[in-house]
Amino acid sequence: MITLQPVLHIPAVSKWDEKINLKISGLQPFDTIDIIVTVKDEADAEWRSHAVFQANRLGEVDPAAAAPLKGTYQSKDQMGLFWSMQAVESSCSFYKKSVHPSAYRIEVKQKERIILSKEIKRVLLSETVDRLEVNEDGLCGTFFRPLAVNRPPAIIILGGSDGGLDETMAGMLANYGYATLAIPYFQYKQLPKKLVEIPLEYFQKAIDWLGRQEGLHHRQIGICGRSKGGELALLIGSHFPEIRFVVSHVGGGVVFQGVGLKKFRQTSSWSLNGAPLAFAPLPMFSLPQLWNMMKHKLTRQPHAFLDLYQKALRKVKDDHPAIIKAELIKGPILLTSSTDDLVWPSASMNEKIEERLKKNRFSYSVKHLYFEKAGHNIRPPYFPTSGRKSRKIAYGGKTEYDAIAAQTFWQELLLFLEKATAPGN
Repeated sequence: MITLQPVLHIPAVSKWDEKINLKISGLQPFDTIDIIVTVKDEADAEWRSHAVFQANRLGEVDPAAAAPLKGTYQSKDQMGLFWSMQAVESSCSFYKKSVHPSAYRIEVKQKERIILSKEIKRVLLSETVDRLEVNEDGLCGTFFRPLAVNRPPAIIILGGSDGGLDETMAGMLANYGYATLAIPYFQYKQLPKKLVEIPLEYFQKAIDWLGRQEGLHHRQIGICGRSKGGELALLIGSHFPEIRFVVSHVGGGVVFQGVGLKKFRQTSSWSLNGAPLAFAPLPMFSLPQLWNMMKHKLTRQPHAFLDLYQKALRKVKDDHPAIIKAELIKGPILLTSSTDDLVWPSASMNEKIEERLKKNRFSYSVKHLYFEKAGHNIRPPYFPTSGRKSRKIAYGGKTEYDAIAAQTFWQELLLFLEKATAPGN
């Protein structure tokens, strides 16, 4: 009689956005097993997922072909064990801003006993991409150049109101043949501590820096921003004609007040020529709002800012100077929004952008993606989506819908960039 030995099949190394096949063979027919996946994020928080499966008549388990009996996700999904991971202690979102690989541990248990285990590595940056830290003339960031591509298009990547430098999306896009420059604009090194009156001239430096780099396609420079960076991407595209395509990911088309006060007064997020740009103020100091903020602070619960932005937008009429003139952008635009966004009303704001562009007979293509039942924190695919808040902000959404949105966003983003940078555009 032949004794079967269980075997765990999974690539030792894979790219972060790559779907991978996890299979177990050599089990007894209809055996029940529990697959556990663990990883630590860059805040040293441990994340964990698990799924219980019953082997088929051949003694095999394939998450791509069967839904789990129970676990952190319920659907038939070969990547469910990755996007459904939950923080063991923290309740915040998965923290990762660098392109360093992440080490995952896979364990297979049967009757509470580990029968198989393996360490795997998920990488964000290909070996064919060069990484260069930039700190020149006040400009900070990280530049990624795909070495195998001649004259690649260039993309400036902007993060949101969490501040600092996030290299993840820039590194992942560089794997697809784009030269990318991830730049912070506050809360990083010598940059401003608060998101107030950030000068647009700083971003002109980034455009000029890319223009001085040899071997790039200097007539195909675009910009991609997330959240507050989406607002900023539209603003930069409307001010600087060198920008030839714009992605505003869960962003908006209105300049709002900065995140923080300047000399105890509300002011714009952005400035130009030393003066703050026109902005829509948030009703921060109304009695209901002050009580709401105090309540969240006392209970240490994250705050949904959606209502605050909705109230501010009621006073933004069609001729308000805070509205970004997106019709001045010199190329195609991709807008994304989520229907359960609790940070701000990305869907309705992007609809207003579409209306404005149509009214002004915008001559380039515009695409608006809606992520149904998803929240604000939509990252590239296979980041864990169960932590839908930071320490201070509630993002909204549901785990499975955020995961679907992440995959849709990434597929549509790559398609948009391919078309926007095609020969002749």
